[in-house]
Amino acid sequence: MAPLVRRRRGAGWVGLLVVIALLALTLVAFLGVARRSREVANSAKCARYLKAIGMSMLLYSNENRGHLPRTTYVPAEVVVPTWGTAVKASDPFAPDGPKNDVSAVFFLLNRTQDITSECFICPATDGVKDTYGGGTNAALGQSNFTDVRRNLTYSIQNPYPSDGVIPATDEAWWRNRMPDRFALAADVNPGARSTNSPNHGGDGQNVLFADGHVEFARTPHVGIANDNIFANKRGEVVASPVDETDNVLLPAND
Repeated sequence: MAPLVRRRRGAGWVGLLVVIALLALTLVAFLGVARRSREVANSAKCARYLKAIGMSMLLYSNENRGHLPRTTYVPAEVVVPTWGTAVKASDPFAPDGPKNDVSAVFFLLNRTQDITSECFICPATDGVKDTYGGGTNAALGQSNFTDVRRNLTYSIQNPYPSDGVIPATDEAWWRNRMPDRFALAADVNPGARSTNSPNHGGDGQNVLFADGHVEFARTPHVGIANDNIFANKRGEVVASPVDETDNVLLPAND
């Protein structure tokens, strides 16, 4: 009679642990692919929103003799841009309306063009579309986003230069004839020079250019002559452009 072969008790547990480890690795890989697929979809949707913003800017300029949108501009030797001001003003151009306010430029499109508040939220962020206080309230009842930090996750070119920095007259500069590589809008300014927007995990940002196309840039140095779109040419973030080719997209996420 052949002797009985005893199994080692640990052999079964080792096999089970190997199976569990393989399942864990498979799950991690699956979650990574799902996360990447979700980010690709969000980036594509973000690009569509920026294209819609670009088309709205073009339509606005066609309705306003070529002028790109902005609210009241108060010239000064040093213009300090603002955002999120005069929310409750019913007329963005009235004395109590926003002045030198970059977020109000976006909101002006919301008031005047066929674009919804959802288009000002990058889908990769936790921002929420503006409901203007809820109920039957509408964009025409105010002049800026209700909560600019939650209702706006994009930045736009600051169209309020300080005195004397634009060689041509200001009215001739902020028009729909900007150079093709001039950045008009992008994922929100991170608030720090030479870093990417936080919207897409710091990997880069979708950028809307003056010729209407949107591209995903891995660096903020994509303006004319590799200009940093998130700071002016002096390296200042919350500032005005120093010349007609200088990008400084605001508001800043600080």
